[in-house]
Amino acid sequence: MRIAVSGTHFIGKSTLIEDFIKTHSDYKCEIEPYYKLQDEKMMELSLEPSLDSLLEQLDYSIEQINTLSNERNIIFDRCPVDFIAYAMCITDQDSIDINDSEVSERFPEVKEALNHLDLILFLPITKENSINYTEENPGFRKAADKCFKKIYRDEVCDIFPKYNHPKIIEISGDRMTRMKTLESYLIK
Repeated sequence: MRIAVSGTHFIGKSTLIEDFIKTHSDYKCEIEPYYKLQDEKMMELSLEPSLDSLLEQLDYSIEQINTLSNERNIIFDRCPVDFIAYAMCITDQDSIDINDSEVSERFPEVKEALNHLDLILFLPITKENSINYTEENPGFRKAADKCFKKIYRDEVCDIFPKYNHPKIIEISGDRMTRMKTLESYLIK
């Protein structure tokens, strides 16, 4: 299967992926575009995301999924939806409709890339899975989570393919619960 784990920062995506890889060594992990681009010196580390950096990460995520479209047993840390959600958050702050921005120009490419995924695991912010951490801007994280929910629950952006739509599963709970939920969706 080709799986993507999606959600805001500090929600446990990387932890879930690490736990999964430990017990499913036949899977390979693709790290999130932010770190990949940073490692390749194509992006500077920034606490506040800009629309330009999100577009760069979106383009990389699309390319990453398309390049690995024939690979089996791969799990992605983030997918194009993540960068659209964060871009939506930024455009909302600037009173711009995401559908009227340069982000929407990439929606056809996003649909094509999402055709290559079998499963998207969305980890929303809930009371039961809060993680203790120190954050610079908790309001931005909550606003981003609302954008993720609008995309996954309300499909406010036309980004999901009509055919070969990846299965989208919303999961929460502790580490063990998340793992059991993920494993229940694996194609045997």
